[in-house]
Amino acid sequence: MKFKIKKILAYMPLLFIGFVLPQITRAQQVLTLERCRQMALERNNNIKAAMEDINAARAQKAQQDVGGRPSVDGSITGFYFGKPLNTIIPEYGLSSGLGITQPIYTGGKVRLGKEIAANGVEIQQEQKVLVTTEVLFTTERAYWLVVSAMERIKLALQTKKQLAALYTDLNNHFTAGTTYKNDVLQAQVQQNANELDISRAEDNLTMAKLYLAQVTGLTDSTGFTVADFLDAPINTVIDNSPMQKAPTNRSEIKILQTSVSTEELQQKMLAADLRPGVSLALNGITAFGKSGINPTNKDNFMASYYSMLNINIPVFDWGRKRKKIQEQQFKVSSQRYQLKEREEQVTLEVQQAFLQLGQSVKRIGLSDLSLSQAEENLKLSNDRFKAGTIVGKDVLEALTIWQQAKSNLLEAKVQYKIDAAAYQKATGSIER
Repeated sequence: MKFKIKKILAYMPLLFIGFVLPQITRAQQVLTLERCRQMALERNNNIKAAMEDINAARAQKAQQDVGGRPSVDGSITGFYFGKPLNTIIPEYGLSSGLGITQPIYTGGKVRLGKEIAANGVEIQQEQKVLVTTEVLFTTERAYWLVVSAMERIKLALQTKKQLAALYTDLNNHFTAGTTYKNDVLQAQVQQNANELDISRAEDNLTMAKLYLAQVTGLTDSTGFTVADFLDAPINTVIDNSPMQKAPTNRSEIKILQTSVSTEELQQKMLAADLRPGVSLALNGITAFGKSGINPTNKDNFMASYYSMLNINIPVFDWGRKRKKIQEQQFKVSSQRYQLKEREEQVTLEVQQAFLQLGQSVKRIGLSDLSLSQAEENLKLSNDRFKAGTIVGKDVLEALTIWQQAKSNLLEAKVQYKIDAAAYQKATGSIER
């Protein structure tokens, strides 16, 4: 028994390295924004579904690419006839056949089918770009929400430390009889509210991490942290050059442009139905059976072949095909109007995103100025409180003003990051 215990103890370091250490390492995982974007591109289910749609479109194109080539079909038929049929034809037998059919002229349908299938692949590829754009924007937004939640916890903890110091001073003053008890009670109320803020901020951090984990496909939902923080300087220079290329960069526009082209090809496909079709068929047959299956020599074996040239000429269908062409013309016009409308909407979206980003830049500047003023006000209030020229209530008000100013600056910086991603999304440059 002692030997077994010693043996288990000898393996304990290996168990720690093999099991416990990886858990600790995973718990300390630090994610950058670029890493989150990469994981989202690799693991997001919507992107995987879009890739499967591309594969399906490529398979459809592969079917159309072999159009116009000869097709080969084979068949085997066994038969048995009873009386009175077996008196005029062989009673039993086995017949096999092989046929080759080659389209010669289809009115351009083969070529048009290939072009339509190629457009289908292009549409699905742009659809994947559209999905990827949305996933990347969602990822960036989720990432900065995690950063925001972490910063708010830091702010709440910093406020907690300041409130604790202020409460100690107020309590000392109250004990010495130099201040009123309501100042101490107000400080305690602020401390209680601060504890609630900390709890709320921690819950928000958990939810933000779960949201980011869902977007990026993380298996360890909350066992990570992020590398960025909001104390670092933010580059607020706005590049307006992507605005001019936005209509050509947006996947929605490319999809609609290709859709218009596809509808036009469909119109030509319908027009091809008015043209004649020509095909050539060559067939070979063999038959085995009861003696007499070969009518020339009454043998039990027969082999032969035949060819056919088929010419199909549309003559009269009460104008049905022409009405289909007219219907398709209306669909083409509808697609063109939709394309024009979407182009106008994209222009407005880009302009709105640019203005929103500019507002975020101004908000950061004003919030930063307000924080500087609030910090100076809080410092002066503390100095005056120590000098005995103001009461504790005034310091609490100054601390509240500082906390709100700090919170506003954090919110402004996070909103700028999100608005910057929205601007990249609107201009079609978020993938870069």
